[in-house]
Amino acid sequence: MLRNQYLVMAASLVTGFVWIGMYHLVVSSWFLSRLSILLAIVSFVPAGLVALVHLREAGPFLWWERSNVVLTTRRSPSVEKVELIVMAALWTVIFGFVIVVIFFLSR
Repeated sequence: MLRNQYLVMAASLVTGFVWIGMYHLVVSSWFLSRLSILLAIVSFVPAGLVALVHLREAGPFLWWERSNVVLTTRRSPSVEKVELIVMAALWTVIFGFVIVVIFFLSR
């Protein structure tokens, strides 16, 4: 599993840097340059998640502890459903904000 995480991280970084390189090639086109920036941001997300998970090994200085007690705690299905809905709404707002900033406010 650890090897797969590193493969995902490497692929994510390479893809993100390719989109940054594409940005430099299409900088004259407003739409294509903003699209390449958006795709670069989206491409770096998996690498960030893998790094965040591996930072947990450094110690409990972040918001979680070293044990997996929090990750293995069972909650009721209704609470998990509400958490999923809230998470989806927050990601929609964040992604919408990024799109608005990149495409509409950067003119």
